[in-house]
Amino acid sequence: MALPTINDVQLVEPVLTNMLIAYRQSADRFVASRAFPAVPVTSDSGTYPKLTKKYWFTDGLLPRAPGDPFARLEYGVESGTYKTMQWAGDHAIADETRANSQIPMELERVGVELLGQKSMLRKEIAWATDFMKTSVWGTDNSSATDWDDYSTGDPIGDIMLASETISNNTGYVPNTLIVGHIVHRALMNHPDVLDRIKYVVAAGQENVRSALLSVLGIDNYLVARGTYNAVNEAGTFVATPIIDDDALLIYSNPSAGIFDASAGKTFVWGPGGGEGTIYRYRENSRHADVLQIKEQWDQAVTASDLGYFFSDIV
Repeated sequence: MALPTINDVQLVEPVLTNMLIAYRQSADRFVASRAFPAVPVTSDSGTYPKLTKKYWFTDGLLPRAPGDPFARLEYGVESGTYKTMQWAGDHAIADETRANSQIPMELERVGVELLGQKSMLRKEIAWATDFMKTSVWGTDNSSATDWDDYSTGDPIGDIMLASETISNNTGYVPNTLIVGHIVHRALMNHPDVLDRIKYVVAAGQENVRSALLSVLGIDNYLVARGTYNAVNEAGTFVATPIIDDDALLIYSNPSAGIFDASAGKTFVWGPGGGEGTIYRYRENSRHADVLQIKEQWDQAVTASDLGYFFSDIV
């Protein structure tokens, strides 16, 4: 009689303790929080002052003779508003689940990662829905030749014109270009972009990206790679880009100080959870530990003329 093999005597396959597959998107795939920096606020809604632009672009100094009155110079004040909304969800870990778990890591960590993903998705989807569209920004461009048309498309010229438009209208030079991944692919392969570096460095993605930043005179090139499942969880998974074939050029200022302008801000209210706070409590009646996430914010355009939007540019 043959001796039993290890497969004969091991009725249950072992669970690896050093491996767990998770489809987790990293934070750098999302652009919302980088495009609209956070501003802590002391109330869940309110107003903020805005100095009226036209007074700052008027030549008001006049000739004056000795003893004559001075020309009186004025400025106007407007106001913007924000209203934060609270978003929340939880994840329960039942005692039976914990006792029976073979997941090779703490269930709390899995739950925290899940809630964190939901938070980033909520912010990104809300931001894309509200701001990556026409009739939001100072200029909409829906007529430029597609940037994946390598014969007549002129992405460098189009973006430089957009930069000039924002600069002329506001006094600020835009510093951030936001594109969907398919737009990024078109830019990385466009002959006009590659021609800028062909005699300098190899056309690797990082070299092309750096050259693009230098040519356009911008500091931040944000590629939106985030995707989400647009169908019900009960259905078959379908990956849908949150931002796809559009591009947005803005001036984004991470400071929240006086005299700072920025295309948009995310107003976050701490008592409501701010950008996202995770809580843990025991639910004895259900014999479970519960992880909760709560956040309260408002993503808002604070200066629409600091944005130039390219619609369906590929």
